[in-house]
Amino acid sequence: MDWRECEDFYLEGLDCATVEVPLDYGDPEGERIHVGVSRKPAEVDEGEHQGVLFTNPGGPGVPARKFASDIGSTPVGQAYDVIGMDPRGLGASTWLDCGQDPPNLARHPGDEEIERIFDQQREYAEACDEADGDLRPHFTTANTARDMDVVRAVLGEERIDYLGASYGTYLGAVYGSLFPERLDRAVLDSAVDPDGVWRENLLSQSVGDAANVGRYADWLAARDEVFGLGGTHEQVLSAFEQTAERLRDEPREGEDGMTYDEQYFRNLVSASAQDQGTWDESARLLKGLVEETPLPEAPESPESPQTPEPPEDPEEAEEQLERLTGPPHLAEALLCEAEWPTDPDRYRSDMRELRDANPFGTGAGTAGPGVCLYSEQQPTEPLVDLTREWETPALVIAGEFDSSTHYEGGKAMAERLDSPLVTVVDDGAHIYYNPQFLGDEEDVRHPCVADAVESYLLDGQVPGDTDCHDRPRPDDATL
Repeated sequence: MDWRECEDFYLEGLDCATVEVPLDYGDPEGERIHVGVSRKPAEVDEGEHQGVLFTNPGGPGVPARKFASDIGSTPVGQAYDVIGMDPRGLGASTWLDCGQDPPNLARHPGDEEIERIFDQQREYAEACDEADGDLRPHFTTANTARDMDVVRAVLGEERIDYLGASYGTYLGAVYGSLFPERLDRAVLDSAVDPDGVWRENLLSQSVGDAANVGRYADWLAARDEVFGLGGTHEQVLSAFEQTAERLRDEPREGEDGMTYDEQYFRNLVSASAQDQGTWDESARLLKGLVEETPLPEAPESPESPQTPEPPEDPEEAEEQLERLTGPPHLAEALLCEAEWPTDPDRYRSDMRELRDANPFGTGAGTAGPGVCLYSEQQPTEPLVDLTREWETPALVIAGEFDSSTHYEGGKAMAERLDSPLVTVVDDGAHIYYNPQFLGDEEDVRHPCVADAVESYLLDGQVPGDTDCHDRPRPDDATL
């Protein structure tokens, strides 16, 4: 591997390389593309060195090279050479680029807006087919997994360990299913439902958002004497709905410079409900918006490692930031690797149902037609049948109220791979071995999860099914 010092400012301290791979693994002598790879070397003595740890932060369609740096800052990252490979389609790898941005689809559309969504997706699908239609059918999870194995071979490694989050759990399971002899330990954090790829996984997000808002409303109702948002579940939700409708017509300019309109408020309620550890803090902000009183100052964010300043040359800085964030076209290609309904009326029905049943959070945003409905380009192979034929059980992590990857899906992944499940009880967060919250020991947000992951990856300890109670609700709430 021809490693060099990474040039992009946000990869300071990492090594970078480029590896050529086949566009179509059915035609290995045909067209070639490339994938960008980063490495955060281990920082332990040779006797404590664990090998290589491949990582993926999810998405689908998020660059992974920086994730190697993030994981490299953790106790796990100190003991491994951490590898981040930008999936084919984005980052420092060969891009998919449709020539126009994906449409920003409304989460709670009216009936007229639902029809516009069909038009927007049709237009976007046509642009993608025209721009890179010959490439898109080959940009699948299975081929990304095959790219990983090419990188493994170039590194000269017999086997790898793996840590993937969200969509990255599916990528890891696909890799292990295709190359069982090449995978040892695998952490699948916030696992997707292997039986819901991909539309059912997306539809479950709206239901999960609604469940989180419901339990938050119950907590607030029990503290009506503190927050005054209503003494019953129904009264709290009514207060939120009335505020959303008022902000639709009269958005509020906050003291912090933020514009609080209807869509922002609906998403704020949902986001606040996900983290019961800060329900008292978020309730003060929501109270100010509901009652149109002064808003509290935002709490201090946890300290995170300083990101180096981008280059002074604006063009160079923009080019590097593009590799960090996009382009944003791979996600649609990956979603199209699975079958989608072909009846437009089913999408209309699902959008109306989720819009009306789940007024906060994702809503109908996940129920509409994907570009797959209109694209002339279809995947070149069926989905991989997930099986665990590698020796070491995976470590699967799932939050009880995680709305991004629902809990039943995590259970299904653990069962499919005959592997232990770490359940994060009474928690609506997403991604639990999170470098942002793995600093000083007293600041670790999910210590039980961290102990399980580090014992597994560093010491080879495979736990049984485990319940982690890491993020309690605030007992006493005051203004």
